[in-house]
Amino acid sequence: MASRSIDDEKMLSEIGRMSPNQGDDVKVVIYDARSYINALANKVMNGGFENTKDYYRDCELVFCDIDNIHAVRDAINKVYELGGSTTNQNLLTNQSWLS
Repeated sequence: MASRSIDDEKMLSEIGRMSPNQGDDVKVVIYDARSYINALANKVMNGGFENTKDYYRDCELVFCDIDNIHAVRDAINKVYELGGSTTNQNLLTNQSWLS
């Protein structure tokens, strides 16, 4: 069974109620940095994500598809390596630096 946080549900409900557009079908947007597939896999391991159907009814859940922390760290390190050069020669000779 998935765990829930009634305190979180109440807090997000109150945030929605404070909107200046009250009554205009206001939704609080919850951003989850993971991909939907990763969040679903985490659910199998007793984790999960917000249930906007049953508990977070006035919320919208958006998955951002950001890689795990290790992939993000590696990408940042590669950008730092490129930026460490005193010339733009690295950019000119390394055409695949964005990948």
